[in-house]
Amino acid sequence: MKYFFITGTSSGLGNSIVTNLLNDKNNRIVGLSRTNTINHVNFRHFSIDLNDLKKLQNLVKDVFTDLIEPEKITLINNAGTIGDIAHVGKLNNENLQEVLNVNFLAPAMLCNEFINKYLTLEDCHKLILNISSGAGKKPTDGWGSYCASKAALDMFSRVVAVEKQKDHNNLKILSVAPGIVDTAMQDQIRLASKENFSRLEEFIEYKKENMLVSPDKVAEKLLYIMEHENDFHDPVISVRDI
Repeated sequence: MKYFFITGTSSGLGNSIVTNLLNDKNNRIVGLSRTNTINHVNFRHFSIDLNDLKKLQNLVKDVFTDLIEPEKITLINNAGTIGDIAHVGKLNNENLQEVLNVNFLAPAMLCNEFINKYLTLEDCHKLILNISSGAGKKPTDGWGSYCASKAALDMFSRVVAVEKQKDHNNLKILSVAPGIVDTAMQDQIRLASKENFSRLEEFIEYKKENMLVSPDKVAEKLLYIMEHENDFHDPVISVRDI
């Protein structure tokens, strides 16, 4: 059987990934999110706010359990938040911390615990898919905490990739930018002020011109990446690479 651990499964891209994976009866999926909308015999949900790192640390032992005849185990760090859209100097420090917690520290902790638990399993391939963003490579005004958190996630993924090469084990890690996806985060971005976000009109135009990609389409591409992971040699990639 194939096992998947996925964060942010209540809506958007995470929900679409789960829906696609449940089409295969041999998949077993564990979702981590604040709320749950999925009811399926092969899906198990843990209620968690990833901003609460102490609760997450206490929960991981119940999430990453012993598995029955695992063929492949995949961790998908999908959950994310844009946080305050404002210039540095106008940010709320609690919101700044939340963005770093949800977008970087929680995924990093989950990667660490996932590898610690499953690394030594023989005859079982392991894959980590971190959902990143092009914002991690391109500074955007008003997105200071978001850009920084995604850049950190990309570099953390690169470090894990280097370490795993040296360890000669069967683990692959990819940090994937999904493109501009039509989710609640885009709704939030369009509510920003032009004073704090100079690209506001550009993002409003994306919606008007139907340039946003549906979560289902992106989920299909992510499934392709998971099925053809060896085609990607750089650990930091984009769905546009497909």
